[in-house]
Amino acid sequence: MSESAVKMLSDAFGEDRTSALLVGVLSGGCSGYMYDLQIVEETDVDCQEHMIEGFRVLIPNHASHMLDGIRIDYIDRLMGGGFKIENPSADRSCGCGESFG
Repeated sequence: MSESAVKMLSDAFGEDRTSALLVGVLSGGCSGYMYDLQIVEETDVDCQEHMIEGFRVLIPNHASHMLDGIRIDYIDRLMGGGFKIENPSADRSCGCGESFG
């Protein structure tokens, strides 16, 4: 996880470290799948739990093979910022980095 992603998550979580960042995958996008990031208290999805930079990060078991080795970054853009995920397991990805296959 990049420094800018850690800072943005720190701002989003505030002092509450009981919540978790759920990093999932949805069908869709121009390359087949889209990343889905949510801050959750709990989930009914079976997940692997990791502690990264002091944050609980949940990866759904059904998507873990697609998310193995990802790096989460936060990029400031002219029209607003957003999280970007670098995924070495992806065979292809779209130009915006939001979709992969």
